[in-house]
Amino acid sequence: MENIDPIEQDLRAEVDTLCRDERFRQALWRHYRRPENGIIGMGLNTTLHPNDQMLLHSLRHHRDSNAALSQYYNVALQQHFAAQQLLQTFFPNPGADFAFLDFACGFGRLVRFLTLSLPNANVWVAEIQKDALAFVTQQFNVQAVESSADPEQFQAGRQFDFIWVASLFSHLPPDLFQRWLQRLLALLTPQGMLCFSVHDQALLPPGLSLPAEGILFNSHSENSQLDPKIYGTTFVSEHFVGQALHKANGGGHPYFRIPKGLAHEQDIYVVPKSQDRDLSGLQAFRRGPWGWVDERRILESGELSLRGWAASLDDGVLPAVEIKVNENLYLCPTGLQRDDVRKVFGDDRLGPVGWEFKRPLDRKVREVWVEVTARTAANERALLYTGRLVRA
Repeated sequence: MENIDPIEQDLRAEVDTLCRDERFRQALWRHYRRPENGIIGMGLNTTLHPNDQMLLHSLRHHRDSNAALSQYYNVALQQHFAAQQLLQTFFPNPGADFAFLDFACGFGRLVRFLTLSLPNANVWVAEIQKDALAFVTQQFNVQAVESSADPEQFQAGRQFDFIWVASLFSHLPPDLFQRWLQRLLALLTPQGMLCFSVHDQALLPPGLSLPAEGILFNSHSENSQLDPKIYGTTFVSEHFVGQALHKANGGGHPYFRIPKGLAHEQDIYVVPKSQDRDLSGLQAFRRGPWGWVDERRILESGELSLRGWAASLDDGVLPAVEIKVNENLYLCPTGLQRDDVRKVFGDDRLGPVGWEFKRPLDRKVREVWVEVTARTAANERALLYTGRLVRA
């Protein structure tokens, strides 16, 4: 296990308690979107590995177990929603021999939901971190393929109909970006699809710009367990990705780019094995709602105080957020100006997306369970926050 300070150990213990709390599990179920023809698997497994870097990164950033876990699962749910849309577009009725590969699966943030809607026998995972691979296969009963730092040495033993790669190409240096792209495309069946995410140049920090070749690699990431020479932080232009696909798959090969399709941050590229594959159905792709709860506390006066924002890159401003306090449901309107949100997303529609909620609590109430949801008119839901708040 990674070396973490005592405060982080306490936060991690709080996370484990939250994961076992039935109120938290029910909140996840309410926000899980099962495809119409999907299955119901063995049940939601909320066990998290102590080395899960995505969770540890959130804990270190927020120093709040509720916020970190809410963020972790909100991203997981949106990733599953994105992957399911692509699956339904190209494989609405996958057969018994259908093969899905979650490449660079980490500690199973997607797989825990994927195996609720796709039979375990159809799911393979690949990962270079051995503890992550062992955890995912043991917890979710899927087929494992050990990955490699060298793309040419990666031997899966079969081809796949659908290869999903979330947040790997957003960390690769130029040479590995090209080589992994070529290797994964070679592992597709004739009707197969490769979907991978990248940091577009629009996400570059202030003061940085792309070099002429269209890719900028920085040897630093949130995952200290991986060699920074092969796993850092990468930004690319669409032109660079197009050129890389040209080298890997031949000139003029079709692809479809979905800006901010993954967690409202990374772009998703969808690449078919066949040049004749129709990609027009992806025009209907939905990112779903998004947002955050910036303030969540019980004031000294005994008043519950929540503040945040909620929006949709598909639809713009959402009229309200849903807030559950214990078993009581409230609609809190948006409309407060949030220029920070508008600037981050580069979308002038997303100005009046802020909201604020205050509710006096009975003096006898020492703690409350809070759940904050952003919902679109299409009934897409994002879990912005859930957890137990205690009176100071």
